Amino acid sequence: MYRLILGVFLCFTSQFSYGACNLSVRVTDYQPQYYQDSNAQWQGLAVEIAEALFKQAKCDITYVKLPWKRAIFLLERGGLDLLLNMTITAPREQFTHFIGPMMDEIQVLTVAKNSHLKINTLDDIKQLNKRIGIDRGVFYGPEFALKIKTDSSFTKKFEYADNSSNMAKLSAGRVLGIISSHYAAVYRIKNVLAKGQFKLHPFYFHKTLVHLGFSKKTVSKELLRRFQQAFDVINKNGVLLKIQQKYQ
Repeated sequence: MYRLILGVFLCFTSQFSYGACNLSVRVTDYQPQYYQDSNAQWQGLAVEIAEALFKQAKCDITYVKLPWKRAIFLLERGGLDLLLNMTITAPREQFTHFIGPMMDEIQVLTVAKNSHLKINTLDDIKQLNKRIGIDRGVFYGPEFALKIKTDSSFTKKFEYADNSSNMAKLSAGRVLGIISSHYAAVYRIKNVLAKGQFKLHPFYFHKTLVHLGFSKKTVSKELLRRFQQAFDVINKNGVLLKIQQKYQ
């Protein structure tokens, strides 16, 4: 009788554990990509895409609030399973499996509505009389990355701060503008910054596609295939596009 009960228990345990999946996913306070509602539940564009993907893949999510640079560090070393909104670069490909794209990303400049900045190339920025706010660790394109490392007259036109500090500086006129993704910029102009006082500058710093980045340290090729199949489903059935359109 004992063996029968034990056998039944092991059978149910095996069925319950088969395919069990729970991955850690990085979030932060960055609307409209990530934010917590009144019930402390994570919401936003990137979160909705992740939720749809994980539901299709039959996998659970554990959200971990982290700054970007720390998240990259942990992803490389296996301390984080998934980082959303990743641009593909050669160094990152060494430690990341990429699936996507999950959305497009355009790096734009938010400026005061009465601003008349003439920026047609990155070199034009060297002529500005104030700095532009940027976020350390964010990829603004290969040309920008090279220039900020090699051209001191370009580099000194930027100052690093977090998103909240950058917006405060812009509102106070301490910086000429702040660079961010198009989704974030549109949201801030509509919901955060003073109404009718700010606009998007027409110059694009970088336009690319961002992906879901899975850690090669913790996500097996088998599990990666499972997520790739799930992504293909939500892409083809229109779920992905429907989520994106909510935030445009």
